[in-house]
Formats: sequence, structure tokens, C-alpha cells
Amino acid sequence: MRSNIGFIAVGQGGGNIGLLFEKLGYTVLFMNTSKEDLSTLSEAKHTHHIKNGEGCNKDRDKAKNLIIEDFDGISEQIKQKLKEEYVYVIFSSGGGTGSGSSPMLMDLLIQHTDKKVGAITILPSRTEPLKAFINAYECFKEIEEIENTCATFVLDNSRGDKISINKTFVDLFNTFIDIPKHRHVRGNIDMAEMKELLSTRGAAIIGKMGKNTSNTPRLIKLFKESVFAAPEADRVIKYIGLSASTKIDLDAVMLETGTCLDVFQGTNQENTIGIFCGLTLPYTALAEMREKVEGDREDVQKSLVATSKTKLTEGINFLVDTQAKKPIPTKSEVSDVFAKYRRK
Repeated sequence: MRSNIGFIAVGQGGGNIGLLFEKLGYTVLFMNTSKEDLSTLSEAKHTHHIKNGEGCNKDRDKAKNLIIEDFDGISEQIKQKLKEEYVYVIFSSGGGTGSGSSPMLMDLLIQHTDKKVGAITILPSRTEPLKAFINAYECFKEIEEIENTCATFVLDNSRGDKISINKTFVDLFNTFIDIPKHRHVRGNIDMAEMKELLSTRGAAIIGKMGKNTSNTPRLIKLFKESVFAAPEADRVIKYIGLSASTKIDLDAVMLETGTCLDVFQGTNQENTIGIFCGLTLPYTALAEMREKVEGDREDVQKSLVATSKTKLTEGINFLVDTQAKKPIPTKSEVSDVFAKYRRK
């Protein structure tokens, strides 16, 4: 299964996770509007600087325009570097380059290539500035409107240290992908079932337990409390994949997750790995961000208006009245800006 999956890491947030996947042998194409950010990925094999980009300073529209202008170059890079059937686009939803360009990039890949396309995205910590919340909300509005997406893995930076979250997720994803390697006479999750799990639209959560710590209550806790965004309380779920090292009570699990359409089960000697697919996106977390933005809207607008107004209207330099007034040079002599600051 590993050879069927490649990644496009967009922006700095995507690049950090992409490097971890590349070290495990996956093909990763790193893209950014900032040459400075790309230069920090000195070990990366495949990088592409989006033409005319100088960074997007959290401006989603700027990122979209740059992607459109350079789409022929981007398409050629994807065609040359990514031969895999599944492509996961990795990005931060609260930033600029990744947040602005990734949903559009996913949509274009789905419509104009034969790739199966999913997302690995990151929710901002609730301590980040309002701009990150606005970007994340707008980003997910676009994601939910894309048809025929594969699974969307939503990490939440409120769940701990960013570096630890990234490492934990990559380990979970990689362990899940390697499930078909663990064959057992009692049953296996086969390749077709793995592809069905990966191809399922909606949010997905992975949980992993060692054989000695594997039990039903812990799996339920991992579903609710992990590096992923908290699952919604609506009990919407399509599939459960379970490669188990010990007996797991699936009826008890579904009392918490909701009743799924099907369960793909296998036996695993080393770990218990559960994947929950076809969940709704993290609307509760996004609603909290929207409420925060709405609550602070008046103060932010007041600040923006205040900095655009001229309040210092009266001069205090009495010396100017004792000096002869000097004529304002014509535009041919100095710029309008110089003339603006010349004393009259």
C-alpha cells in the first residue's frame, strides 16, 4: 500500500509533516510561495517554488492567485514526481499559502487527473491570532464543497506540542498503511478494504495501542482524545477498520462512535490499530473559532479604522510662522510623497 501513496506538502506547516513522511520513504513534493521557507527543507528531494511568490503572510487570496498563475508549472511537477494512485495534500488551515491554495489544488487534481485525492490539514491552536481562525473557517468552507475527496485527517494544534503532534500522526498513518503486511490465519484487512477506508469521504481518526495495553475502553478514549480534532457528537460514521492484537468489543465501541455501515477486521500480533472513517468535519471547533472572531470583530474593526484616520490635524511648531514660506516643488522635481511632507 505504501507505494500507492504520495504527498504534496504545501506551505511551512505542510512541509514539516512532509519531511517526516519523506524520511520513511514516501514520495513528497514540497511546494511553497516562500523561497525562505523552502530553504529550510534542505533534505527534501522534490521542491517547487511557486512562481513570483514571496510568501503570502496569511493572505489566502494571494496564494490562490499565485497557484493559478503557476498552475502549468505545478501540474508538470506533479506529473513528473508523483506516480502514486493516492495523493494526500498536507497543509495548515490557518496559514496563507497552504490554507489558500490547497482546497483549490485538491479540486483541480480530482477534476483533471486520475488521482484519488485526500487531505491532511491542521487546525490552529485556540491561542493563535484571529486571522488564523478566519483562514481556517474559510478553508474548511471550501474543503466541504469539494466532491469525491478521499479521507480528510484533521490534526488539532490545541491537542499539544506541534512537533509531537506531527510525529504522532505520521507514526499512526504509517502504521495503518502497513496493516496488510501483518498477515494472520484468523483474518486480515486486505488491499481492497484498505483502499475503501482511504477513499472514504469525510474526516478520519486513527488510534493505536500496543498489545499489552490493548483494550476496548482505551480504543474508545483514543477515538475521543488524540492528536486529531475531536469527533462530532452526531454519531455519523461510515466504516471502522480494526486490526487487533486482543479482543475488542465492537458493540461497545459503536455505542460511542455510532453504528457504521461496515467493519473491516484483521488480526495483528504487534498492535491494535483502529481507523474510523466517514466522520463529519470538526464543525464544533470551527464554530468556536467563528464565535471568537465575531466576539472580537468590533474591537478589530475599531483598530483598523483608527489607524486609517488622520487625527493630528494641528501643528505645534510656532517657528514655522516666523519663517518665509517655501513654494512646493512641482511633481517633475519630487514625488508626491516628498511634496506631502514638505512644510508649507
